[in-house]
Amino acid sequence: MTDVASAAQDLRDYLNLNGWQEQTQGPAGGLWEAANGSIVAVPKHVQPHEFGWSGVIERIAAASHTTPSKVESAVLNMFVDVTEFRAADDILIHGSIPVEAGFSLMSTARTLLRASATTSRGPKALIAGNYSRPGERIVENARFGHTIHGSYILPMLVPISRTVDSQESLIPRNPKVRGAFEPEERRATRTMAQALSAIQNRIVEPAHAPSSAVITDLVIAGVSREMITALHQLLTEDSVSTFDASFRWATGLDEPQRLPERVEIPSDAAEVLKLTSDLMRPLKKGSTETITGPIVQLRDDEAVVFGDVYIQTMRNGRSCEVAVRLSGDELAQSHAWFMSREVLVIEGTIESLPGRGLRLDHPVRVQPLRETLLFHATD
Repeated sequence: MTDVASAAQDLRDYLNLNGWQEQTQGPAGGLWEAANGSIVAVPKHVQPHEFGWSGVIERIAAASHTTPSKVESAVLNMFVDVTEFRAADDILIHGSIPVEAGFSLMSTARTLLRASATTSRGPKALIAGNYSRPGERIVENARFGHTIHGSYILPMLVPISRTVDSQESLIPRNPKVRGAFEPEERRATRTMAQALSAIQNRIVEPAHAPSSAVITDLVIAGVSREMITALHQLLTEDSVSTFDASFRWATGLDEPQRLPERVEIPSDAAEVLKLTSDLMRPLKKGSTETITGPIVQLRDDEAVVFGDVYIQTMRNGRSCEVAVRLSGDELAQSHAWFMSREVLVIEGTIESLPGRGLRLDHPVRVQPLRETLLFHATD
């Protein structure tokens, strides 16, 4: 799934992240040394399907005591998020699935990504065909992989943009220092995972229609009527007993924190999903605004009792940073939130100030998304 032009850079990033160090560098490539002293020459412009590529992969695998196929898969998926969708089928025969159920699974997977790519740019209880154009590009670039042996497992691969310059690495030279920036494709897949988690824990497990307050938090987490309707339609297929999704994150970026590896929804949940779908209506605009996103910058001076955190978020369909003024316990906790890449929910009045950008100086709510009770079954 890696772009051919960036495969050589992905290979160098893989080595960097796995403890290899580049000892020499020349116009044709460099010599990389593993922690155990093994040395491998890596040509600068080596590409998949070339003879030189296979040799490099084999030597790296031998030095790492693993198989070439595992190394190659890790390199080519350095910047690809993978979601494995599964429709458990009571009448599964030799890895097959009824045509209607298979079509519904593929359609549901597409709708989940499409809806999430839009709601990741701003909460929408009801999209009603107004999908985000940048979000649609994410869907256009996504791919379905070969089905995996099991209860009909369908992998969906979402490539992650590296930078404006495809040859520039997103990974610092020190592999222990990772960037805080979240590419829009990762924001979409992260939103899909957190929205499915919210549906499982706040709709499916309680097994009753959610309150209006829970609906509001579901929407903030990225849930939309389109997402719930797609799940309902899949789970009403006679041959589908369970839907689940498993998440494998691109290793070239920090893995989203506090999200489950797998979400499972049984067909028995179809009725409550239908009830919830009917309740998903556009939120009324209030005097405050709610944003979500990670901290990408933190400014805190021990000489003063307040500090600013900069939240990477989407506002009016565009990526932006909002400076949020914190103090007290929230300021103290912001350091841990920053280091753990917590996604925060922040509510307040945002102002656009000349020369100072977007600011929110008096937040009425500052909370990690995981603590909003979205991911707990209590109601």
